[in-house]
Amino acid sequence: MAKIALQIAYIGTDFYGSQSQPGLRTVEGELRRCLAEAGAMAPKAKLAMAGRTDAGVHALGQVVVFEAADPKLTAPRVVNSKLPPDVWAYARSEVTGDFDPRRDARGREYRYILYAPEVIERRMMSFAPAFLGTHDFTNFSSVEPGKYPVRTVRRLDIARHGDLYFIDVEADAFLWNMVRKIVTALRLVGENKRPNDWIAKMFDPAYSEGIPPAPAAGLYLKRVSYEGVAWEVDEYARQRAYQRMLHSFEWQYTMAAVYREFRDAMR
Repeated sequence: MAKIALQIAYIGTDFYGSQSQPGLRTVEGELRRCLAEAGAMAPKAKLAMAGRTDAGVHALGQVVVFEAADPKLTAPRVVNSKLPPDVWAYARSEVTGDFDPRRDARGREYRYILYAPEVIERRMMSFAPAFLGTHDFTNFSSVEPGKYPVRTVRRLDIARHGDLYFIDVEADAFLWNMVRKIVTALRLVGENKRPNDWIAKMFDPAYSEGIPPAPAAGLYLKRVSYEGVAWEVDEYARQRAYQRMLHSFEWQYTMAAVYREFRDAMR
């Protein structure tokens, strides 16, 4: 039986996360149902994902792997005919039988889009390099019991566009809420709400300070990288997704302008 990997994207707003939860709408639940309906996967076949995303978090480059009942029916355009509009596949690869999308990942990249008009740009950006390298991220995550808290951040880039900051974080792996708490920390120092030595202190496992994760809506899984996986992009599926996003973008962009007008009128 062929083992298939799909690259998928989803808007996480109306999902209770990526992993199956009884009685709740999840990305995995929708995938299982729709892949079975399409005849692409047996109903009880194993399905694995490259990374877990929480409720409200989005993905552009999530990877899902399963054993195909019929490989011909795993084409993204076929799968998308059964999927709801807030999740779609756009590329496929046949992988080896022992391929594990989580274990075999060579790196993961997240992007957080932060609206922060009060941030002092130069100050926030000056602290970004402090997160690079290997650190104990206990204070920058919601560490699960027994989980090793040391991670290696390979890259952290910040770009500003108006009042929005685009924060890209790449690491070997991430802890629960790690990116969202890094964003909170950057905002706190950027708004001068924490002293210059605070981030260094937070990396000391003997020190403990709880900070809330930044809102889920600004975060998405941008990319998961592998060695030796050749993706076959379904251009038709990509174009259909583009058209759907274009319609949604026009509406959201218009509503953002309406909210801005109302906000300014209430000052």
